[in-house]
Amino acid sequence: MSTLGYLERLPELALEFADEANRIAHRDRGVVGAQFVSCLTAEAGLDVADCLVITEATALAALAPARADRLLRSLERRGAAGLALAVRGDPAGGIPPVVRGAALRLSLPLMATRARAEVWTCVDRDLSRTWQRQATRYMERIAQFVGHLPDGFHRPDVREHLVTGLSKSMGAYVLFVDSTAGGVRAEYPLDAPDVHRYTAHDIALSRDTSRSPQFRSGLHVVRVAVGQAVGQADGGSFLVMVSAAPFEAETLALADHTGKLLALAQDVAHVRRLSDSARGVRLGVFQMLMGGQTVLAQRAMEGLSPGLLQAEQIRVYVISTPPGAREDLVDALEPVADGRALLVRCPARGDHVVAVEPLRRAGRATDGPSWAGLRHVLTDAIAARPGCAMGGSRPHGLAEVSDAYSEAAHALVSAHHTVGRVGMFDGSSQLAPLLGEAAHRWAEHVVAPLLGLPYAVRDELIGTMRIALEFPYTQTARILGAHRNTVASRAARVAEVLGREGRPLDLKDVRVRAVLHLALSLLRTWNPRNEAAPDLPSLPSILRSAPARTWAEGMLHPLRDASPSLSPTVRAWVRCNLHIDDTAESVGVGAATVRKRLRRTEALLQRDLCTGLAGAHALTLALAVTTGEPRLPELRPAPTVHA
Repeated sequence: MSTLGYLERLPELALEFADEANRIAHRDRGVVGAQFVSCLTAEAGLDVADCLVITEATALAALAPARADRLLRSLERRGAAGLALAVRGDPAGGIPPVVRGAALRLSLPLMATRARAEVWTCVDRDLSRTWQRQATRYMERIAQFVGHLPDGFHRPDVREHLVTGLSKSMGAYVLFVDSTAGGVRAEYPLDAPDVHRYTAHDIALSRDTSRSPQFRSGLHVVRVAVGQAVGQADGGSFLVMVSAAPFEAETLALADHTGKLLALAQDVAHVRRLSDSARGVRLGVFQMLMGGQTVLAQRAMEGLSPGLLQAEQIRVYVISTPPGAREDLVDALEPVADGRALLVRCPARGDHVVAVEPLRRAGRATDGPSWAGLRHVLTDAIAARPGCAMGGSRPHGLAEVSDAYSEAAHALVSAHHTVGRVGMFDGSSQLAPLLGEAAHRWAEHVVAPLLGLPYAVRDELIGTMRIALEFPYTQTARILGAHRNTVASRAARVAEVLGREGRPLDLKDVRVRAVLHLALSLLRTWNPRNEAAPDLPSLPSILRSAPARTWAEGMLHPLRDASPSLSPTVRAWVRCNLHIDDTAESVGVGAATVRKRLRRTEALLQRDLCTGLAGAHALTLALAVTTGEPRLPELRPAPTVHA
């Protein structure tokens, strides 16, 4: 933008300020046009914003002080860049004193000129063209700057994007320094001359609080404070621009805007760190609950959401999302789940979200709208998001979160095939709840060596083994927040304790895993009685019972009406210890065909056969009950039965 000082230097205009004080105060005043008005009045409806108004000095010589004040005040209200009086003799002596006084009172730029009216017509045209060129160039720089802005401030490289955009749009070396974070955070271009770098660092670390452009070492330098009060010199963040050419006033606004955006990015990063910390605490609490560390989980959660886990019972929901959609779902659910559920990203599955909902008794002080309807909120969220599904558990004690999680994960498999994509576990598809008291006594006998261990060791081993029987060791480690080697070590300890004749259990054998899974499932539903236990049954006698046969036939029934190739493939898969390649060789098809048939079987049986292990254990038991194959091992020697 041109200035009054620039017009003063044009000899054809013979333009001068009314006095030196006026010149010093207003020479940098921007001007985009010039209008010669032969008859200037306060009532004239002129558009003179940022324009220099020129009129004859003789026309204003006879004005009364009040009228002169009103005339100049109207120019000031309309945003005029200044008033120039056309004089015929000495410019300084040709300005009426009444106009000079009014301009001084209103701090309005006042000038005198000897140029004719037609000259000002050409000046106005040239000023308009110059302004248009400058405005176009300024908008191009803004467009270039905006083009370098990141899509969101959640990106870790947001500072680099902002600094790069500013540097390219201004054609300058840009340095962002944060002394509180150890120095340089971003700079561009990286191959800038050393003199630019040294100059930028010197002014960034100086105690000078000036915000105006400076001239250092033959370079033009500007420093902008980022996220701190004006005048604060010590510490904080600064944005420094260094250029061989002077900075234009219009483009300096980009530096101010960039400083504000950088401050916003720092605030967003701080909030993100706090949010990530809270999410880390919630994940740690969930892992404690999965490992049975209830008291520690309650204590850890008190600082984040007081009273949330002070409940006798809970319900667990597991929600699956399409690839890449989990974060959007979490962002939508976190506000509604805050204070009413423990919401975490599943550590085992990158497409799952887990919610642990405390169940409150009626009449509690915490009862009310904030504690009600979480299931409905989650159901509505699922309905609004195609590809999502949710499974929910039955009510469980707070110490049984791992059991509830397993139930919710199982219900999720069925939910994918329902209309509403929501399924709640009712226990009807599980074998353990259908078996009688004799089966519970058998389970206690099987795991008796574990129950004889010290309390802390026993609970740790049993808790880990229950999860490790349903998920691979890597996923189990993520669920518990432990290392995979730790999970493997605990599993090896269980195999050693439950082994027979000095040999540990072969936990790689799906038959052994299926029997142990059934025993642990029965153990957690058993309530001991204070009476002498009768003789213990064997595993075959338990599986020959009517409830077991009814369950097995009902589970495998969907395969009867399916493709004839499914049943042989499934039996071969179990016989080959769940090895895909061995199954393909046994059946005489490719591995891809086996996987395709297993996915079809999953849909028919509504069991997870590939990603989890519980479905494979149930299938192994069902085949053993209905066909006698595979033959299941007795994990403990059968007790002596007295006549």
